[in-house]
Amino acid sequence: MEIMITGGAGYLGSVVTNVALQKKYRVKTIDCLWFDHRVPLMHIHNPDYQFFRYDISDARCFPEYLNGVDYIVHTAAVVGEPASNKYPELTRKVNYEASIKLIDAAQEYGVKGIVFLSTCSNYGVSEGVVTEDTPLQPLSLYAETKVNVEKYLEKQNGTNWVICRLSTIYGSSPRMRFDLTVNDFAVNAFMKKYLDVFFPYTYRPYIHVYDVAHVLLKIIENFQDIKNNVFNVGFNGENYQKIAIAEIIKEFIPDLKIEIVEKGTDLRDYQVDFSKLKKLLNVDITYTVKDGVKEIINLLRNGIIDNPYEEKYYNTNIKT
Repeated sequence: MEIMITGGAGYLGSVVTNVALQKKYRVKTIDCLWFDHRVPLMHIHNPDYQFFRYDISDARCFPEYLNGVDYIVHTAAVVGEPASNKYPELTRKVNYEASIKLIDAAQEYGVKGIVFLSTCSNYGVSEGVVTEDTPLQPLSLYAETKVNVEKYLEKQNGTNWVICRLSTIYGSSPRMRFDLTVNDFAVNAFMKKYLDVFFPYTYRPYIHVYDVAHVLLKIIENFQDIKNNVFNVGFNGENYQKIAIAEIIKEFIPDLKIEIVEKGTDLRDYQVDFSKLKKLLNVDITYTVKDGVKEIINLLRNGIIDNPYEEKYYNTNIKT
């Protein structure tokens, strides 16, 4: 089986690439290398791996990397509210316009299916626990672009698809990010022994990046049985308030000072139900938030990453 992973050198895409190669799939990855040019070196000698440094919005490149592809895992995007606010035109171009071109091309080249990476941020602010049928309330340009691609996919007759609304991701990756809540909290707690926690009692679901990768490959393996479905991707029991994450970190850093701030710009607050994913794919959790916190602290404590504040670890520093 041949899988194409867009954004394959990114935070999530590089981990999906690792897992797919471990499962002996042939993997094509496409990435602009906005952040770290070294990531493709991990697999460059693997005969099952091909890397293309392309802009996915450039349709002239489609024949080279879409021929022979069975499934597309579409992770490429300007990810997150801060980055989309800083680069609004690029966000619309990559997240929406390029995605539409790719979806249309998938049908033309006979791709069996596309797995589209969306976000639970689409729920915005919701009372109670949301399911895949809960009305969407995107609060940012990032979420709006994801919702719009979802709507386009759902109207397709020729291209089969699966939409994955991801929980907030955490954990280590070959293209590391420290601008995600769990990773960010762990870094600042370790480096500064101090945390500002804005809107501490708001909820959000969280998932380790390797758990996401395993879910995505399981979707590919079962695609024909579950195609044209929307899934919340995460695990029941993994909805956390921000203050709870800070308290978990304090278990590892006892002298951590936590400052509660009852204001901020991020208004998202939602708890998500993941029963549909469990029922149809029977996936189990590997890592909890506590595991992720320990992992990040060990990265820093062991000097694997000595300066977590370098620009390349933050999505607001795109080098186009």
